[in-house]
Amino acid sequence: MLKTTPIAKSSSLVDKVTHLASLVGNTPVRTLRVNDQKSIYLKEEGQNPAGSIKDRPALNMMLRAIEAGLVTPDTVVAESTSGNTGIGMAWVCSELGLEYHNYSPMTLSERKQSILRGYGAKLFFSDGGTDEATKLLKSRIDANPGMYFWASQFTNENNWKAHLENTAPELMRQVPDADEVWVAFGSGGTSTGFAHALHNTGIDLRVVQNTLERAKRVEGMRNLAWISKPPIADLDAIGPENMYDTDPEPLIELARWVYENNDGFLLGTTTAAIMTQAIKSEAPNLVVVSPDNGDRYPDWQATVTG
Repeated sequence: MLKTTPIAKSSSLVDKVTHLASLVGNTPVRTLRVNDQKSIYLKEEGQNPAGSIKDRPALNMMLRAIEAGLVTPDTVVAESTSGNTGIGMAWVCSELGLEYHNYSPMTLSERKQSILRGYGAKLFFSDGGTDEATKLLKSRIDANPGMYFWASQFTNENNWKAHLENTAPELMRQVPDADEVWVAFGSGGTSTGFAHALHNTGIDLRVVQNTLERAKRVEGMRNLAWISKPPIADLDAIGPENMYDTDPEPLIELARWVYENNDGFLLGTTTAAIMTQAIKSEAPNLVVVSPDNGDRYPDWQATVTG
């Protein structure tokens, strides 16, 4: 768990969340060899304070909620997620001195449970999948009116606006000659934010969703062939012609090659999934937005590095 600058307990929530905004983002871009003939730019979102790109929407959703008076020092913040959004929310709430409840299926990995608890989160589990976890959260909210702020990443427009207002402009400053930007499709936040930000810039957006083979799916990604569209995902802005399916076959070998030829740099599973399609591009200058690092996934790490 990464440490950040302590915030005085006497500070207001607005002051505290403004301070956090100075800690999130400005992540580095590195050049990465992906095979003997090709190098790409990689934006390392795993360098955010809680370890992923989801720190950005977590912070933005909380910032706007605090500004709107929806969150006070007595509010319990909650989200239904088994992914990095929950970790981002837990970190933000820990820094703000707020109680955070994370609702997820029982399948939440031990690694993520450990990270969440390290940030002081209280974990609640449901049978079934994310839909059942969401139903459990809704029932708690209904039973305790006025107690909770539900971040609701799949419906909260401050999710994708974090990337419109911050991630995308930051990347364009770092790589002004980019021809293509490649991102993953999960909540729809990153892809929708970048779609609006890159409109009429001459930079093409490419979005990689999960594999069509659900049995080989990558954690944290969606494929619209087997799961519903998140409400915030703007498919008209993204363009269906710009969406690609993860190719599961080269996933591990690609990650191993990168690890062995880039001084032990370990791709996260989602980043490797994006690259299964990005490496096929003939664009001279392409950027992959890497959501997190591989050390968040111990089994994956052992497979790639072993």
